[in-house]
Amino acid sequence: MRRGDFRDPAVVLEEKQSRTCLGCNQLERSWWGGTSKYVCSIGMQKARTDVYEMPRCKKYSDGESMTRDQSEQIEELLLTWYRWQIRQSHAETLSHFYRPEDRTCRGYVTPSSADEDDEVAYQWADDRQSEQVQLCVDMLRPEQRAAISTSMRNKESGRTVWSSARAGDQHATYQAAKERLLPMLLSRHLIKIVELGRENTSDV
Repeated sequence: MRRGDFRDPAVVLEEKQSRTCLGCNQLERSWWGGTSKYVCSIGMQKARTDVYEMPRCKKYSDGESMTRDQSEQIEELLLTWYRWQIRQSHAETLSHFYRPEDRTCRGYVTPSSADEDDEVAYQWADDRQSEQVQLCVDMLRPEQRAAISTSMRNKESGRTVWSSARAGDQHATYQAAKERLLPMLLSRHLIKIVELGRENTSDV
């Protein structure tokens, strides 16, 4: 951030990222001699250890050819986000009718097992991730947000029974929403970038 720039840090970061290859579906990560480098799969940029050193070229593509793996990752993120939204809504409803704690038992902590502690830790991580997904979803057009909510509702119920007039062509609008989300999720390191030379992918 430049001195004297008092804008939202998220806006400043997105402006910086908009000038780089970050979010391009041609960007891959390779490992050479134990060092991670970013590689342009179509050879338009030289390999760099820092993606911010890769200026965006005219071949930049932010989702026109979204891979199947990326699509599945977005589906998983959105389903986790949808369940988080339901829990948040349920907790808010209960807060209007019930006290969050029993004053007679204040300070008492129920003993938990190692498995329960692990579950709480995983839930905390998923909630923080869903908060980031929420920021991305908020930037979509209304019809795209409606298409996502409808699709997640159907996936959660296991039946294609819900629809929304606001979404128009549900499938097309939903796919367009995922393509729009891809660069935003990549910039927040929520989508894994394919790594050459390694069997397992890891976060950026």
